[in-house]
Amino acid sequence: MKSERRAGILFDLDGVLIDSEHAHYEATRLAFRERRLPELSAEMYQALMLGRPDREAIAAGLAALGLPAQELVPLLAAKARFYRELLRDGAVELLEDGLATLEAALRHGYPVAVVTGALADEAEWALRAAGVRERVPVLVSAEDVSRGKPDPEPYLLGCARLGTVPEQSIAIEDSPAGVAAGRAAGLRVLAVARRSFPELARADRVVERLSWDDVAALLAQEP
Repeated sequence: MKSERRAGILFDLDGVLIDSEHAHYEATRLAFRERRLPELSAEMYQALMLGRPDREAIAAGLAALGLPAQELVPLLAAKARFYRELLRDGAVELLEDGLATLEAALRHGYPVAVVTGALADEAEWALRAAGVRERVPVLVSAEDVSRGKPDPEPYLLGCARLGTVPEQSIAIEDSPAGVAAGRAAGLRVLAVARRSFPELARADRVVERLSWDDVAALLAQEP
């Protein structure tokens, strides 16, 4: 089999390999507060912003609250600053099941990518903290695409950089936006239900905890 026909395993970052969503919400909430804007509720964050790149997520929040679009740029800067402070304070945890599954994919010789809506330096920090950055050949971050999840562009770019065919590859996700992106790109999707989202049922397989056995079961299915 030619290398370009091999299956790739493409991992989301937040909620799959690291537990950072609370830190992202807290940083966004603090940014809204610093700008003297209405309080951003956890419910609104989860409904509109979870799993999406910062620019699109915050734009959606501004629109929902009827706030001026010119707040977007200062909010992005403030959110990034608060998030880095939270990183330094240890607010982000590694997810053992996700990292063990990534390690298994590498051990079995599959091309591996991380496809995230996070900024590149934030994603680099997380992968270094997990001890896997040097062995993950492809990282697709927010700066690499013009349209983030739920658009298919991030996963299509990840497959292109890996040299794998989307229909033979697997996306591992935890959010509705990520599941939609993977499906739209033509990948099979394994969803880990860290939170209870009905939309996760659109994935090809839904699990409560990641394992290599579940990835292998999807790989064994005909595309």
